[in-house]
Amino acid sequence: MKIFNYANFTDKAEWDMRLERVIKQVNKDFESTDPEKKTYPTLEAQHVDITRLPQTGFELFGRQEELTLLNEAWESDATNIISFVAYGGVGKSTLINKWVEKMRWDNYRDAEKIYAWSFYSQGTKEQVISADMFISNALEWFGDADPSLGSPWDKGKRLSRLINNHKTLLILDGLEPLQAADKVEKGKIKDPALETLIKELVKKSKGLCVITTREHVPELDRYTKKAKQENLEHISDVAGRKLLEMRRIFGSEKELERMVQQFGNHALAINLLAEYLRMFENHPLEKADSISDLDIPDKQGKHACRIIEAFANHFGSASAEYQLLSILGFFDRPVPIDAIDAIIRDNTISGLFDKIIDTSGSDWLTTLEKLRRHKLLFEKSEHRPDTIDCHPLIREHFGGKLKQRNPDGWKQVHARLYEYYRDLPKKELPDTLEEMEPLFAAVMHGCLAGKHQEAMDDIYSKKIRRRGEAYLEHKLGAFGVILSCLFFFFEKPWSKPFYGLNDDVKAAVLSWSGFALRAVGELSRAIQPTKTALEMRIEQSNYLEVARIASNLSELYLTLGDVASAQKYCEQCVIIADSRWEWVQKMINRTTFADALHQEGKIKVAEKLFIEAENIQKKNQPEYPWLCSLPGFRFCDLVLSMGKYQPVLEMVRCVIKIQTTTPVADFGFNNLSIGKALMMQVIDNNSSDFIESDDYLNQSINSSEKLVIGMNYLVLYLPVQLFPGIKKIFTNPGTILMRPGKLQNMGR
Repeated sequence: MKIFNYANFTDKAEWDMRLERVIKQVNKDFESTDPEKKTYPTLEAQHVDITRLPQTGFELFGRQEELTLLNEAWESDATNIISFVAYGGVGKSTLINKWVEKMRWDNYRDAEKIYAWSFYSQGTKEQVISADMFISNALEWFGDADPSLGSPWDKGKRLSRLINNHKTLLILDGLEPLQAADKVEKGKIKDPALETLIKELVKKSKGLCVITTREHVPELDRYTKKAKQENLEHISDVAGRKLLEMRRIFGSEKELERMVQQFGNHALAINLLAEYLRMFENHPLEKADSISDLDIPDKQGKHACRIIEAFANHFGSASAEYQLLSILGFFDRPVPIDAIDAIIRDNTISGLFDKIIDTSGSDWLTTLEKLRRHKLLFEKSEHRPDTIDCHPLIREHFGGKLKQRNPDGWKQVHARLYEYYRDLPKKELPDTLEEMEPLFAAVMHGCLAGKHQEAMDDIYSKKIRRRGEAYLEHKLGAFGVILSCLFFFFEKPWSKPFYGLNDDVKAAVLSWSGFALRAVGELSRAIQPTKTALEMRIEQSNYLEVARIASNLSELYLTLGDVASAQKYCEQCVIIADSRWEWVQKMINRTTFADALHQEGKIKVAEKLFIEAENIQKKNQPEYPWLCSLPGFRFCDLVLSMGKYQPVLEMVRCVIKIQTTTPVADFGFNNLSIGKALMMQVIDNNSSDFIESDDYLNQSINSSEKLVIGMNYLVLYLPVQLFPGIKKIFTNPGTILMRPGKLQNMGR
């Protein structure tokens, strides 16, 4: 039952309504109490994290079927994932909050872990949103030793295994920002780690994953027995009428149900309508007829926005209520009161917020109480008491209006938020994604304030990327976050950087975005920014960057199966590298070119280039006389294709001995090379003992995005009938081959 306190009864005019609600709730909760009702052991607080679920009211009408569906899914082993699909404001989050509250009354019904995450940017615009923060936090919460290790796909698999160590209730609220909006891939999960997690959980789960989203999830379509996708319909006429009656809006059944229909049977709209009518004496129904229509689609919350606009007109733009709601429009998540203080300090922003003087006085508390009473603000959060929040449709409505009405003031607010988030981290160089979160917000607000160059120089390049260290890429592997940040430096992602950036930064953001797109599996989309970056670096005569980008571009084309284009850029980068003094790039570019020649069947020429590369390595690092990492893997692949497995075994084992530290990608490359060599040895000896090779190959899977091409070579080179164990490795052969843009031309 919802907890009622003194604050709920401060308004004498509402005493009757509040008491009636308490009585109805008590009767509903206890009238069917069964003395033999099953009891459950207490779940300790450290095993429950639902603090990120959005605040909503607990009033729920007409959703008994959905609550029953959730109960049955939890109690049954038949359903692993249930997804509720509906437009904003229909009541998805309210439904889940109500069900979780009922679960809490029963000590969570034998759950061993409960974890909830809200992706929260529930707006209608598709910008780049990352699941990196969720994956990192969830891995840590479920006990992963190092959440930064591994490719996105590997992180998704590890998280699914950790979740399945317990009977877990996983709640993913507001998934739609991470789903594709284009017609071709409509609804497809764009983040590879999250996509992998969902695909793993739908196949095997000890508990239940509950999703709320505005879009159908196509990844679940093939698992009709294990996944349910429920379209959450608008509330019925009767449910809407009962909601109005509970709020003491009186009229005949016919009149009230007509009003429900007039506002699209939309749950948020009916809730707000009741509060709007309650502002007037006797709550006259006629006031609803005077609410203007809006020329926006129903899918974008048209009917709720009509009433939000009616509230705005009633308050007036000079009111404290209007100004506070306008401030919330600058955020896509619960708003820290300190951030509001940063905006209203000195009251110098074009007089925008002159009615909000401070956030500690009685006027402030009165404004909060009034907006909460009208359901325009959520109640104070017990998990985040220093924040205030509202429904996303309310944020969008007021935020968009201020930008149109006062674009200069809108920029000034973002400038203050840029300064606020810039100065928030306690460390000069934060180490984790969570510690960096204020810096990510600073980048966004800085760019929206028109401070693109400053946000790049002082925040992204200096504190997030750490200059040449490329901290997000190499240490945290947070490529989704990289794209989320870089998005704001583009006029048109990922082809046209913001015009105010200097030429060096323009080329850099193109190159970085191409590399990050490649890392998350968007190979086809990575081509254009990488090519444009290459052209700009040639024009700037930055030949070291030209060599690096040309090498990356060659690898991209090779992975896509376009060997001719790969060779073209390989040749270019070798010539450029040889004309300079960067020995590492000379070595890497030769192995890239050699690999492209190998795929075209030019074995001797490729071998010559690999030997040249190895000699460059020996000359400059005598303590490391063999090619390592990806260059070494490419050389091993060539040697194996020549039928020589013993030299590969000797070389890789020597490399392992001299490597003081082994990055996760190198670990995968080494295991893959050894596994393939051992497999060939078994076949050469006419044996059938694939246990050792099987073990190495299993360890190599998903260690890096770059291993995809190697694993597919394994499929192409070794027929299944020669290696029965391959079925065990590729339990779902399509998993690798079907990743977006990968190896589409392989074997043609």
